[in-house]
Amino acid sequence: MILTSFSPNFIDSKCEKPTFSVCMYQSIQEVMINFIFSRYNFLFLRRYSLIKIMKLKNKVALITGAALGYKDGGASIGSSIAFRFAKEGAKIVVVDILEEMGKRTVQIINETGGTAIFIKADVSKTEDVKNLIQSTEDRFNQLNCLVNCAASYEGDIFHNVMDTPEKDWENIININLNGYFRMAKYSIPLILKSGGGSIINISSNAAFHVTKDFCVYPVTKAAINSLTRTLAVDFAPKIRTNSICPGFVRIANSENDRTPEELQEWIDGIAKKYPLKRVCSVDEIANIALFLASNEASYINGQSLSVDGGYLISDTHDF
Repeated sequence: MILTSFSPNFIDSKCEKPTFSVCMYQSIQEVMINFIFSRYNFLFLRRYSLIKIMKLKNKVALITGAALGYKDGGASIGSSIAFRFAKEGAKIVVVDILEEMGKRTVQIINETGGTAIFIKADVSKTEDVKNLIQSTEDRFNQLNCLVNCAASYEGDIFHNVMDTPEKDWENIININLNGYFRMAKYSIPLILKSGGGSIINISSNAAFHVTKDFCVYPVTKAAINSLTRTLAVDFAPKIRTNSICPGFVRIANSENDRTPEELQEWIDGIAKKYPLKRVCSVDEIANIALFLASNEASYINGQSLSVDGGYLISDTHDF
């Protein structure tokens, strides 16, 4: 009303000062101008990343195999993904059979301002998986992202097919492949109920090439990539599913009992096989996982992303 009724007649001819109506008009005009500029300024800053926007704010992510390294709380892929997601605003469900280091992951997240809970569960057991999904729903009432990262190297598995004991073959299949199947099977209903989301399967570039006398592990990783494509087709557009296929990643669990000097020599020897002349860190895998979980990857579905520093496309000479 004031804006449309403004005219010069509102000016007091004796004192040549604006009347109350004019002052009101000017105040409203200033408010509107400030609002418009602040709005466009916010959009500009957001678009060009000059202000921080949490990529997973108000999301809930369940990550298996998210305990810190079993020895001394060292680096692991699952825990690094948990830390990265929490930093971006996600509430985290840490799942592992390693209770002490799993709780340590949760403690670090909670102490740094995030929200996380720990659920001890074995992904090779159906009842454990069912219970952890129910616990997730009871606590958060939603699930937006599943990261399958639990894996096993245990047993007498460094053999060809003929020499691999059946019990060790079945154990690795049951954890590394069937565990992913169980987690997807019982997580998907809650993800759909929550409005959709994403599934990220941690696979390996071992899915694409094999090492002599190491048969069962690459079989599980190739199957994980196939499972990824199946899920991507069956549950799109509500759920996007992708896998990450790292090369060698430096984690605490692979360091064994080497001395610092032996460890560095071992790492340097591996790095020579990679065009980037170094090995991958857990944080680099976590960054890819964050991208796939976020809206920035909204049109990526059914892909197996190789994160190996160019190893697969190179020959076998030392760099």
